[in-house]
Amino acid sequence: MNKIFGKPDLTWIVSAVIACALLASSALVPLWKMELVAPQYPEGLVMKAFGYKFVDDPGSRYDDVREINGLNHYIGMKPIEEVFEMQMFLPGLAALIVGTLVLSFVKWRRTWVRGVLIAGFWFIPLFFLADLQAWLYYYGHTMDPEAALNTGDFTPKVIGTTKVWNFHSENSVDIGFWLMVMAALVITFVPLSVRLFRRLRAASPSNRRAETAGRAASVGSMSGAR
Repeated sequence: MNKIFGKPDLTWIVSAVIACALLASSALVPLWKMELVAPQYPEGLVMKAFGYKFVDDPGSRYDDVREINGLNHYIGMKPIEEVFEMQMFLPGLAALIVGTLVLSFVKWRRTWVRGVLIAGFWFIPLFFLADLQAWLYYYGHTMDPEAALNTGDFTPKVIGTTKVWNFHSENSVDIGFWLMVMAALVITFVPLSVRLFRRLRAASPSNRRAETAGRAASVGSMSGAR
């Protein structure tokens, strides 16, 4: 068992706890938002996406999601609704958090274990963006040709501006996405930075002199004892 387990690493534990707290916080706030401007809505409609649901902008006087789906129907786009990946968001987040906390209180001599955990923290935000872009592509390429306004196929951008005729959308990530990225950065680079600092400190001339002096004193005391 000693070949697998060792003493827990305090630096890793602290980093993992902070990263898990940031990741858990991302479930409480939006990850992405879309602002749509159309002739009927010159003030714009804002839809926000949590990892598991779409919501209206709290400050809007419109029922934003319903109105956006109405505009989508007008141009022949399918209605926006929760998909399977959104149903798996919270269970996936919980599994990564619990697994990280449990494994972090054991120092695994197999370095790939931590590598898998770090990869999981990066996978979630990157997969979120890639999957969302894939769905936006699907929505923009399954248009109803019999719609009142036929815009033809197009690809809404997951980040950036998309213009189709007199429709204009501005899409961007929201605070929840940045919390996930911060969690990945913490668990990836904080332990590395601490180890690097310790190595540099140990290799500094002052520490070497102190170590040499300590050894000399130890040898002297042993000689005196004889």
